[in-house]
This record gives sequence, C-alpha cells and structure tokens, in this order.
Amino acid sequence: MSQPFIMAFLRNPRQIGALIPSSERLAQAMIADVDPETDSVLELGPGTGVITQALLEKGLPPEKLWLVEKEKSLAERLNRQFPSVTTLCQDASRLILDDALINQPISCVISSLPLLNIRPFNRLKILQQVFQLLGDSGRLIQFTYSIKPPISQVMADNLGIRGERKATVLRNLPPASVWQYRRVSTLID
Repeated sequence: MSQPFIMAFLRNPRQIGALIPSSERLAQAMIADVDPETDSVLELGPGTGVITQALLEKGLPPEKLWLVEKEKSLAERLNRQFPSVTTLCQDASRLILDDALINQPISCVISSLPLLNIRPFNRLKILQQVFQLLGDSGRLIQFTYSIKPPISQVMADNLGIRGERKATVLRNLPPASVWQYRRVSTLID
C-alpha cells in the first residue's frame, strides 16, 4: 500500500472512503464495459491508479483518458506513474475541465469517489456536472461498498438517470458493487 494513500486516508478518511486501495478485480469490473476504440474516459478519484492502469492495459489510449484527483500527493504520484495521461489536481465538486485539455466528448466517467460520504449538496453538484459533461449518451460507472445504490432513487429521478448494478466484487476489501448510470432518455430509445 502506498504511503501517499495512507497519509491521505489519515488526513481525511471520509474523502478517501477506504482504508485499502481498490483491488485488481474491482478495477476489472469497473472497466468491463469500456471500449478502448470508441470511449473517452474521465476518471474521478483515481487514488493509487489501479483503475487507470487497467484502462491503459485494456488499450485505452492515454490521450483519451483524464484523471481528476483532489489529494495533492496522490495527484503528484499519478503524474509520475502515468506521465502521458492528463492529471488534474482538483475537487470533483468544482469540476473545471479546460476545452484545450479535453478536445473530444467524454463518453464514460469512472468514479471511485465515496459518493455516500459526500454531503448531499456536493454529491448533487458533482453528478449534475458529470451528466452535463456526458451529454445524452454517456454513462457513469460508480462503485460502492454499501448494500444501497451509490445514488439514491430520489436523486436519480431528479437527475433523469437510471442505475443498474453491473457487478458485485466479493474479492475486494471490503466487497463492492459496481453500478452504471445513464440518462433515462437513452434507455427509452
């Protein structure tokens, strides 16, 4: 386990959301539906880069992947570990994406943010920004350690999105569920 991860957890456990980084099995479940040929991915809360590494190993070109990590020490580590991937050190609730950096539409947001630990106002703000960025056809892939969905039904209805549990990863500490969310309008078509 990396020292920056442990230090970030000790500074703010609610922000990090887990004592141990995501497992390789969870990373594989998170990226299962990503198509390296057609998808452009924004990863929120990449932490130690387990999912980032899995995306690159799957064949996603580095120029089609952007990372947003709030914790400065983790963002610096990601910059060193993945120098060809754009890493932004910022809070996902204040998502500011420069059009010069992201020169193509984002089709998929992969989030390791501990959504259920985030205040409802900030959670809503993050999700509104994510679905504005994704447009009508994109999708959000989010995991949770809770038995509840990471986005409540009320919040999903307010955002006009629907979620589906895509996987349960028992061999992760703690076990996790992977959810995929899309706009309701794309599910009807």
